[in-house]
Amino acid sequence: MKPFGYVILIALFSLGPLLFLAKYLPGQSDEAIDEELKLLGAVILEEPVSLDLDGFVDHERRPFGQDQFAGKWSFIYFGFTRCPDFCPLTLSILAKAESALLAEDRKTDAVPFQGLLVTIDPARDKPENLGPYVKTFSERFSGVWSADGVDSLARKVDVIFEQVEMDNGSYMFDHTSNVVIVGPRARYIGYIKRPHSAEQIAQIFELLGKKNS
Repeated sequence: MKPFGYVILIALFSLGPLLFLAKYLPGQSDEAIDEELKLLGAVILEEPVSLDLDGFVDHERRPFGQDQFAGKWSFIYFGFTRCPDFCPLTLSILAKAESALLAEDRKTDAVPFQGLLVTIDPARDKPENLGPYVKTFSERFSGVWSADGVDSLARKVDVIFEQVEMDNGSYMFDHTSNVVIVGPRARYIGYIKRPHSAEQIAQIFELLGKKNS
C-alpha cells in the first residue's frame, strides 16, 4: 500500500471514535444525570409537557406565563396559605435550598432558581394575600394565582387536590406534596417526591443545569 493510503486509513481510524463520541456521549450524559436525579428522589418524564398559563397572575397581579419561566428552573409547590403543615414546611425547605445555592462557597449561579407557590385555594388566597405569605420564606419567591385555571394546570403536572369540608363550616385541602419542576422553556419535566431536604433540592437544581433541556 502506498504511503498516501496509510494516511487515509489512520485518518479514518482516528475520526471514527470522535464521531462515536459526538453522537452518543450527550445522550449518555443526560442519562447519567437522570440516574443521579432518580437517586435524589426526582422523577423525570421521558417527554416534557408544555404548559399554558393563560389567565394566571403573580402576587402583584402581573401576568404570569411562559415568559416568567425563561432562563430559570422553577420549583413549584401547589398549596394554600391556610395549610397547617406541609405547605409552610416545603416552602421553608425550598428557601433553605435557595440560601445554600446563594452561598459564596457554593460557586453556583443561583439566579435561575425560582421558587413558586401556586395556590389551590383561589377563593381565599387572593394575590394580595399570597405576596406577604411567600415573602416570609424568601424575597425572591412568587405566588401564582388563577381564578379558574388551577385544576387544569394541576392535572398536567400530576398534582391532585381535594377540598375537605370541616365541622365548623370552613374547609381545608388534601393535596399532593410533590415539588413540581418546570424548565426554562415552560415545560414540565418532572417532580420531587417527599421527603424533601434543602441539600437534596440544591443538588437537583445543580444537576438540572447540566441537562440539555
